[in-house]
Amino acid sequence: MSRLCQTCRSLTFASRRSFATASVSTELPPKRPRSSLPRLGRRTPATQSLPSLLKTLAELKSKSRRPTPSAYITIIKSAGDYALGRSATDGDETDSLGWQVAMAAWEDAKRGGLDLGAEGYESLMRARVRAASSSSNPEQTILLLVEMLIKDMTPPPTAVKTSIRLASMLNAAGRWGRPDLASTLLESLPTAPQEQHLAPLLEAFCNAGQVPNAFHVLSSIRDAGLTPTLATVQPIVAVLKNAEVIDQAFYALEDMHKAGQPVDIAALNALIEASARSGDLQRVRATQMAAGDLGLSPNIDTFNLVLSCCITTRYRPLGDTVLSEMVAHDIAPNSTSYENMVLLCLTQATYEDAFYYLEKTKSDGFKPSYAVYEALMRKCVTLQDSRWRLVMDEMKAVGYRMDSELHEFINSGGKTRGRDEKGRRRANDEMVGTKRRRWIGQDRRGAESS
Repeated sequence: MSRLCQTCRSLTFASRRSFATASVSTELPPKRPRSSLPRLGRRTPATQSLPSLLKTLAELKSKSRRPTPSAYITIIKSAGDYALGRSATDGDETDSLGWQVAMAAWEDAKRGGLDLGAEGYESLMRARVRAASSSSNPEQTILLLVEMLIKDMTPPPTAVKTSIRLASMLNAAGRWGRPDLASTLLESLPTAPQEQHLAPLLEAFCNAGQVPNAFHVLSSIRDAGLTPTLATVQPIVAVLKNAEVIDQAFYALEDMHKAGQPVDIAALNALIEASARSGDLQRVRATQMAAGDLGLSPNIDTFNLVLSCCITTRYRPLGDTVLSEMVAHDIAPNSTSYENMVLLCLTQATYEDAFYYLEKTKSDGFKPSYAVYEALMRKCVTLQDSRWRLVMDEMKAVGYRMDSELHEFINSGGKTRGRDEKGRRRANDEMVGTKRRRWIGQDRRGAESS
């Protein structure tokens, strides 16, 4: 067993302190209404009840019709929902009945030479994992199920096919908030886990309200020789929805550092990105400055995230400071850094530096993005700066084609913006008029009372 899998196992099945960053339970999703049954051969039943579905399936087979894979998948899903809906009152016997029906449909499809694909595997897992939750040894129950699913693949699975099936199961475990299932699946991978396999584990911890455990996984990912990126931490960013939760996550990182546990810079970047999404520049800056207190060195993503928030808040001075700090940390700006600086300069009344950073982008060997050229052209057209033609010519020379919306904006001379400004002025006038009428009314009542 790899070191990474051992860490995942210990995080999943050991008792650890966590905080609720999401309202997602570790239970499977509640029963949802489903659409009509896909074609069972050539017939669609009028009801979705499990007994009716089984009867329809039996009738089709008695008439020598071959049910489609979607028919078997619907039976398996219905069996799982049937067990979920009744186990609360009927006990384990009904839950076992649902699993038996699901397994019978699976075996029948296999005997008929049908491969139910990723959806079939996920549906069967959903029916079984519910029972594993109440098992005395849930880890072993899930492991046996995974081994059975891999063994039953038709034709016999290659390492590539096994990885594809397990990746589908991992995605399901992430959505369900089941880190126990995700950890077991990772151990079953025929090859070393990659980033696409580990992202569902992070999602599972986050959806189970266990963000501190997700932080531990980030450190384990780096220990395994992989590099967590901003894409890796998106499940964490998604659950950090307000300042209070972001602060709780930061305190968890502090606790990890005080306990001598490694903290990954990707975890801190997740907090910075979550703060930047809400436009909280003060919290973004404070989190970045706390990197040293956690024993971390900011990377290029750290600085680029701060720059992106500077654009949102239109605060140019901090952008200049961030560039200076990058030099001090011996980190060279990349294309994203330069793009952010161009866009930041364009938020100011004086935007000459935007052209400087455009040239700097090219001199450092990067190709400016379409978004950079578009933003420059819109700014110039709006302010009747004739340099928009030079920007347009250069954009075409590097291989970009203007879209219809930008064409319309140029042809209108930037009047779209003027209409927006006029609308905002009208709304402000109406608000001021409302306040004025309220004040007049108050003054009138005061005069009458006197």
